[in-house]
Amino acid sequence: MSDLYQLGRRLAEIALEDMGADAPDLAPGEFLVLQDLFLNGRSAVGDIARRTGLAQSRVSTSVRALAGRHWVTTGADPADGRKTLVDVTEPIRAAGQQRRAGRADKTLTDALAEADDKERADLIAALERLHQLLVAGRTLRRFPDTVTPRTAR
Repeated sequence: MSDLYQLGRRLAEIALEDMGADAPDLAPGEFLVLQDLFLNGRSAVGDIARRTGLAQSRVSTSVRALAGRHWVTTGADPADGRKTLVDVTEPIRAAGQQRRAGRADKTLTDALAEADDKERADLIAALERLHQLLVAGRTLRRFPDTVTPRTAR
């Protein structure tokens, strides 16, 4: 079980690096908020906190930082003025969709550099099949705890 866990963590680290989670100006909380907005669309701060497992104050801090970069917009919920709704801006949504649409083949090819071409193709095909069997059709509610914390902002 330990090997399976370590493999999962390493694959998550590889994916996070390729998705930009290691960007120097993007705190882990900000990355999680962005990921949640991409997965769930326009959302209230409290809902983001519940889905990500972050404290509501942490989500609010991340939203302020992202809004300062013009990556997200905020506004009062018309149904409940006490709630703040957050959404990704169109340029960031387009950039995120372009990244997400890309296949992981190049990233995996780089990560599996020690394997020969046939073995690498077999391993990538096996990972695609594992994804079909274990992930496809499921809704991820919480991002895995694989982001290494940086200094708090």
